[in-house]
Amino acid sequence: GASPASFLPMKILLTGISGRVGRMTALDFLDNGHEVRGLDKAPLPEALRGRVEMVYAEITDRFALLRAAEGCDAICHIAAIPNPGHLDDVIFQTNVTGTQYALAAAEAHGITKFAHASTCCTFGIVFAKHPIEPQYLPMDEKHPTLTQDLYGLSKLLNEETCATYSRRCGMTTICLRLSTVTNLRDAKHQHWIKRRLQHSRDWRADDLWTYIDDRDTARSFRLALENAPDGHHVAIIAARDSFTPYDIRDLIRQHFPGAAAHADNLEAHGSAYSTRAAEEIFGFVAEHSWRDIPELAETAEEVLLNK
Repeated sequence: GASPASFLPMKILLTGISGRVGRMTALDFLDNGHEVRGLDKAPLPEALRGRVEMVYAEITDRFALLRAAEGCDAICHIAAIPNPGHLDDVIFQTNVTGTQYALAAAEAHGITKFAHASTCCTFGIVFAKHPIEPQYLPMDEKHPTLTQDLYGLSKLLNEETCATYSRRCGMTTICLRLSTVTNLRDAKHQHWIKRRLQHSRDWRADDLWTYIDDRDTARSFRLALENAPDGHHVAIIAARDSFTPYDIRDLIRQHFPGAAAHADNLEAHGSAYSTRAAEEIFGFVAEHSWRDIPELAETAEEVLLNK
């Protein structure tokens, strides 16, 4: 929803603006009275042309970042290699060094607000080479982080770097642990969602059947920058329901037997992640659910009838 009128419009440097999450976040900032300067190495999406200032640069170009941050009130840092894949040789340089450069640019210009796109992959269950299970449910920010992949590790290191800069210069840093970001409106994407709903009983979902709509993702960055109190914060960003027509407790017992004893702490269609921190720290609650889309709700009914 709209912010209270009390906030001051900010000029925000948004890295990774040309990606899906970056584009949505930029549009949300603009629609709510903020000014945006984008930084990316990919062309600006059409929806943003003429609406934002643009800097074309690598996130690892320290001087470009210093120049781009000048005159900004906040930084929203989304640019990153978004999964382990085949980029192990450059993932730290891009994700870890790039984040440190962004924080250094913020410090150099006296910027006091920094929102960082972290990930629930920091828990280590997604991308685990040797499968692991939740230690308790619902999982929250205090749950142990047991990464086995370099992507999750890079984001975990970024959270530590943010905490370091908060201690070092009093900057407010907010690390948003995004769950699986999903576009619920796009027909192409809906085909994928339907398949996922249809097979969700048999797939061991390493993201624990969690998700977040991309519009909610965008709003979470804005609310973090507008409302977060001083200091360093980490918050899980997820929908309040699960990404399956089935009872999530049954799926946990089936696929994560080690966590079966904790399954009853969840609601039948609730999320395996607690999102209380985001609500308490900066007032974010996810508004969008796949269950509100008639076509997907129908798919879910069919799945349950045929089980």
